[in-house]
Amino acid sequence: MKRSQKIILILVAAVLIGSAAVFGIVIFATTGEYEYSKTYYYEPGSPLAIETLNLESDIGAINIKYNTTPTDYYAKIDLDIRIKGPNVVGKSFLDFFKEILWENDSSPVTFDIDAKPTTWFSFGLSRRVVLDITLRTDVIYEIDALTGTGLIDMDVPQNLIINQAILSTSTGSVLINSALNTAFKEQVRISTSTGTVSFYAVNTNFTQGLQTTTSTGSLTLDFTDCTMGDDLVGSVSTGSINIKSYNMIYTQDCTWDIGTSTGSIDVEIEQYVEMDAIVTGSIEASTGRIDIVYRDDQVNVGALFIGSTSTGSESYDNIGSGGFTEAAHSLTSLDYNTASNKYTFTLSTSTGSIDVGGQSA
Repeated sequence: MKRSQKIILILVAAVLIGSAAVFGIVIFATTGEYEYSKTYYYEPGSPLAIETLNLESDIGAINIKYNTTPTDYYAKIDLDIRIKGPNVVGKSFLDFFKEILWENDSSPVTFDIDAKPTTWFSFGLSRRVVLDITLRTDVIYEIDALTGTGLIDMDVPQNLIINQAILSTSTGSVLINSALNTAFKEQVRISTSTGTVSFYAVNTNFTQGLQTTTSTGSLTLDFTDCTMGDDLVGSVSTGSINIKSYNMIYTQDCTWDIGTSTGSIDVEIEQYVEMDAIVTGSIEASTGRIDIVYRDDQVNVGALFIGSTSTGSESYDNIGSGGFTEAAHSLTSLDYNTASNKYTFTLSTSTGSIDVGGQSA
């Protein structure tokens, strides 16, 4: 190698090392933590019979809970932000976020926080954005909550009426816990593009039914002593579905529409009370398995499961004390034709298995 080429290589290496050193010094000098917190109140001068609350955050978590002691406000929003990493020192709220939209003169109330996208492309930057929402137990709300990336967690105490709940995330999860004697007056709608949906309810009245969807993720519905007033819809594109129904009562004839394109479906139905309806439905998995466990001890409650698969196996068996007639593609309770309360499900999978186990009085 010529002397001039060596000199050039040495100079280039020196420049690169120097640049890296300067970059490291800048990163070190600007690394820090930014914290911001603020509380927002909604106190209407003329309250409405139903208060509408629209909540939106493109990043972060939304936690919805109810007050445990009397309050004057109808809604309280605690915003907590923590950002840590390089290029944070000396920054303000508006360096990371747009102006917050806070419309609280009257219902509908809107709170919307959006990040500036160009501020998040920094290596090693961590962020925590949380909205803690506190509502009153003596007020009926219509809640529409949306987060782009994050969790929606709603904890509903007992003896509560909610007019409507629409909860959506793009990337994240939705979790709802509903306690005794809760009533949703309108259809509950829950959706996520990538994430999980989990709904646990006890003695809850879904007056206009329930619709839950996720594109990529899992769906869990766990209902005990609940009332369904309209159709139950659970849809997943890629992922699993788990449904447990214990002593569900229906105010009218309803339909279950449960399906996943790629994944498994597990359904457990225990019916030890008359359900006052005829329930029909379809449970479909394009690629995956379907497992059903059904039990009842009522002579006036019957069940029929009819399955089909293109490539896969089918199994229909009595469990426990039995009470079903087994066939190649179906399982029918002995009291199905005489029962006035019935479950009738069609089960189908293109590539996968179907396993049904039943016990009936």
